Amino acid sequence: MRNGQARATSPAIGATPETQAGCDCGPRALNKKVIYLFRLESGVGYRFDVEFDRPPASGDLPEWTRLEENKCPHCPLPSTPGARCPAAADLVPVVEKFSALVSIDRVNVHVVTPQYEARKRTDTQNALRALMGLILATSACPILGRMLPLAHMHMPFATGTEIVYRIVSMHLMGRFLLGESAGLDGLDEFFSDIDRLNRAFFARLNRAVQRDAGINALLSLHAHSMLASMSIEAEMENIRAWFQQPPAGDPGEIAPQHRSGV
Repeated sequence: MRNGQARATSPAIGATPETQAGCDCGPRALNKKVIYLFRLESGVGYRFDVEFDRPPASGDLPEWTRLEENKCPHCPLPSTPGARCPAAADLVPVVEKFSALVSIDRVNVHVVTPQYEARKRTDTQNALRALMGLILATSACPILGRMLPLAHMHMPFATGTEIVYRIVSMHLMGRFLLGESAGLDGLDEFFSDIDRLNRAFFARLNRAVQRDAGINALLSLHAHSMLASMSIEAEMENIRAWFQQPPAGDPGEIAPQHRSGV
């Protein structure tokens, strides 16, 4: 396998976390590599090392990774001869390994980061959504690369509400650290960019299905759901309730117990 890419291997699942992660697991360590270990019901195991500082994918890449294939309308990358979509190229190992599975197949997932480990038994769709989200956020895509700060604090299996909460928090933290005024300016544009990318990328993987019989169409659905258009307004309303405290003396507030002096 090529060094430095999101590569798929099949090691023993029982290897120690330190050996798997190969990193300083101290409290100050930032993610530089996250490992996903999959164990299928058939007993087959796959390992994906997602290294953040990886070189561009190279070699004999499929045609659906060509940059001009359903190129995102707002992609700033130049359409030079032989150019590849960096996000699509990084997903090739995942597409190749999971093409024979369906979305309801169960899989055991073990995620190893420098800070923690996470394990979950789930369906293939949710497992791939977590892995693909990390691969795309750490790719050389200039649009998805804006989510790289979240990758450094990777949270597998996040819900839609959790994703929006983390993105908004990242946005506000970034503005603060850059000395900009606090606010959500530019966030709607960011979500709009993700939605446009989603549509083009979904079409790209559909072309992959049409041209390669070994790629299951459900992988396109996995990518589509993972990059689904997020309604920030609806999610923000859900989150707003978390910060609304009942006023003092509200009937819903638990009153302290008073005891007599007997």
